[in-house]
Amino acid sequence: MNYDVLVVGGGLGGMESSLKLADMGYKVLLVEKAPSVGGKMILLSKVFPTLDCASCISTPKMAATQHHPNIDVMIYSEVEEIRKNGSGFKVRVRKKPTFVKHNLCTGCRQCEMTCNVAVPDQYNFDLVARRAAHIAFPQAVPKKAVIERQGSSPCLYTCPAGVKAHGYVAFTRTGKFDEAFHLVLEDTPLVGSLGRACFALCEGECTRGTLEGPVPIRRIKRFLADRYYGTHQEAEPQTPPETDAKRVAVVGSGPAGLTAAFHLAKAGYRVKVFEAQSSPGGMLRTGIPAYRLPKDVVARDIANVTALGVEIETGVRVESVAELQKQGFAAVFIAAGLQGPAKLGVPGEDLAGVLYGVDFLRRVNLGDKVRLGAKVAVIGGGNVAVDTARTALRLGAREVHVFSLEKENELLATPEEVEGARAEGVVFHHGLGVRTIEGADGAVRGLVTIAVKSIFDESGRFNPSYIEGTEKEVAADTVIAAIGQRAEL
Repeated sequence: MNYDVLVVGGGLGGMESSLKLADMGYKVLLVEKAPSVGGKMILLSKVFPTLDCASCISTPKMAATQHHPNIDVMIYSEVEEIRKNGSGFKVRVRKKPTFVKHNLCTGCRQCEMTCNVAVPDQYNFDLVARRAAHIAFPQAVPKKAVIERQGSSPCLYTCPAGVKAHGYVAFTRTGKFDEAFHLVLEDTPLVGSLGRACFALCEGECTRGTLEGPVPIRRIKRFLADRYYGTHQEAEPQTPPETDAKRVAVVGSGPAGLTAAFHLAKAGYRVKVFEAQSSPGGMLRTGIPAYRLPKDVVARDIANVTALGVEIETGVRVESVAELQKQGFAAVFIAAGLQGPAKLGVPGEDLAGVLYGVDFLRRVNLGDKVRLGAKVAVIGGGNVAVDTARTALRLGAREVHVFSLEKENELLATPEEVEGARAEGVVFHHGLGVRTIEGADGAVRGLVTIAVKSIFDESGRFNPSYIEGTEKEVAADTVIAAIGQRAEL
């Protein structure tokens, strides 16, 4: 495009210059970085010294500039480069995306009223909020909407499930609770479970954390699930899209298996889930204590999967993938999880009264009676160890002590869970390993601890070393090891 004059800036000076040059017959290109011409004057109430209405003076010039036959106005654009080109100049202008078809926009502002994303309004000196989809101000010229996008929020890419936290938080902020719930449901069927048992990595990346504190994203999700499940005890049957209807087998009904089945069914596949336990849910049902995650919430989350036509068969242990393929399954997704406990590997581990965290929690969650002594020692520093300790108290243990290799500020368990355990009476001992488990008559009577020198070796591998001569005996009737998990395939 060729012009006689380039005017950069659509304020009062830029508009007046453009109009005078255009009246003289010059072809003018006016570039303005804002979504409307008007500049700073339109922000004022009165103008000095006559105290005339700023809007009354500027809006006629705005309209005249926009409609002058010799003036082309490029709003929402910025000059990136000006270089000499013979007797004139060559200019590169970048037009920012508006994400709105301006030839179809009527200026009705319905998009602004529907938008849930609030941002500071620069036309009111950031004193109030406006919407990301907006028309700059009522007298804007041209009166066309733009959508201001600044990329994806950090909570989105931090979430392992890809849940759009910024989206459902915005819906919740405007009272659109059902829409918020269904936005979460687009990415995961486990809305209720994640509202209670998620590590909330998103909150650690929340940009509000440097201000008043991170948005309580997990609690908002819990509120949405509790509210929706309270009025929708049964999941609404869904009709997946019609495809070639290939059959897919999913081995394991924990979080990974249920999520895979959910998305496969939404894509139109016929899915069957095989679960070795008597009830579906995996670690959601058998690994997390009911005080943290009620089992009726797990059941309602699972209903989001079965509502898509997914079949779940329990009490079945799959021994051969080839056998499933013979049954007509085109693909097999293995989501068996880490059901087995990691062993301590110390003398005395085979004594009666030595238990393992994942087995202990599984038995409790399935309703088995587990006998504990009056004084319980839990080995480990993660969430399973803390869950084990708090569950032991609920089963009647008089004392529960947790021994961890890590220092207090290095614990893998979430601070919230550690604080809750301390409030209930659990005692934590940090920087200690287990040298041996002591016994008498084939049963546990205590353990010997030793101070930790380092947990990782020079190459960064897990390889604890200890300070010799720091051994101490600790009395205990039951020892529960919760130092990790392994697959049992």
